[in-house]
Amino acid sequence: MNILEMNEIGKFIRKTRKERGLRLEDLSDEHISTATISNIERGVPHVNKEKVLYLMSKLGLELDEIPDMIEKDSESLESMQVRFTAVETLIQLGNIQRAQAFLSDISDESFSRHQATVHFLKGKIFKHKKDWRKAEREFSEAIRLSYQDPYSPKNHLEAVSYHALADCRMINGDWEQALRYLDKGMESVQNATDAEQVRYLLLVARMTCMEKLGRTEEALRGLDELWPKIHEIQNRELVLRMYALKAELLRRMRMHHDAIRYAREGILQTVNGRDYEEMFALWVTLGTAYMEIKQLEEAETCFSFVLELSDYVSNKQEVVRAWCSLGNVYLLEGKLDQARDILKQALDWAEKLGDTQTLITALLMMGQLMKRMKHYADAVEHFQRAVQVALKHKFRQKAYIGFYELAECHEQMGDLEGFKSATEQMYRIQKEMPHDEFLIG
Repeated sequence: MNILEMNEIGKFIRKTRKERGLRLEDLSDEHISTATISNIERGVPHVNKEKVLYLMSKLGLELDEIPDMIEKDSESLESMQVRFTAVETLIQLGNIQRAQAFLSDISDESFSRHQATVHFLKGKIFKHKKDWRKAEREFSEAIRLSYQDPYSPKNHLEAVSYHALADCRMINGDWEQALRYLDKGMESVQNATDAEQVRYLLLVARMTCMEKLGRTEEALRGLDELWPKIHEIQNRELVLRMYALKAELLRRMRMHHDAIRYAREGILQTVNGRDYEEMFALWVTLGTAYMEIKQLEEAETCFSFVLELSDYVSNKQEVVRAWCSLGNVYLLEGKLDQARDILKQALDWAEKLGDTQTLITALLMMGQLMKRMKHYADAVEHFQRAVQVALKHKFRQKAYIGFYELAECHEQMGDLEGFKSATEQMYRIQKEMPHDEFLIG
């Protein structure tokens, strides 16, 4: 037996043992140890041929049957791969009912051999339905069973399941747990020679988590290290995500002109495509960078275009935040009627979605608009509500800003008691806040 034959025979022996629910210890005896069985299954070339034949006899396998069995197994695996690819495509197209029908048609024998893949696809279905608890349970099962699924090694099922778990946590804002899942995913493909594309997927997700956790410089360093390999990345969406992430990180570091350059380069790559999520992120970052350097006309153009993408973006919280940004641009430009209309939409949607942070932002901005229009009673109403929500959810910086705005309104109205109360609340909040958290802007 040559090395290739030993490798193929070892894989088939391991698969046969797993299918029968046998442990290494169940097959070992005075003639063959668990270590030798493990070496045979891993295709170690120096194992005595007699030991291989002995192990095969214990499993009821004949050497001359192996090629036909491997070929048959290969054909069966290819057939299942086609079916699984069809299911995954149907999920991406949103045809969930048909995807579930495909999965339910899988025979008991095929299900037994491919449990991990079936659980993974079920997880994707629940994720599409936004049933996060069930999705995460299915992805966890896929990880637990991945070692015994022949479809798993080729597709790095364990790693992509960890990525899917992380994605569920990211959607729900649990960035720390998402990062832990991604680290486990990286560990699972650490020694794999054909896992570069999966590694790229995990790495970009890790840097996204770092950005959300405020680890901006660390995320940018990691992205700069990965950037020379961008032309090797086969996933177009991932490439666009890298451009959007780099532009956003540069903007956060106040390198606005570099941020604008990368955002525009990314946008050029979305032309004639349908990468709406990535397109949305790039235009939002571009608009925000222009707004921060007071190029308001360009910022208004960007955010107005963003509104055209609203129906194509799944994360409606991000859409509402974009509306707030456009409202801010209108406010800075003195277009007060337009600012009021767009901020009213933002308020309505933030409440409907239960997006607390965006609701506070929209309330503060609406209050600032009313204050600018000298409608102080309306401004006070919005600022008081912003403060109530901020204190309830422990957003102390936002609460501080709200009380500051209230103090100014009460001063303009000649309400000394209101002014005194607001300034006292500002003092209390400032006292409670750590020094590095006390940022007004």
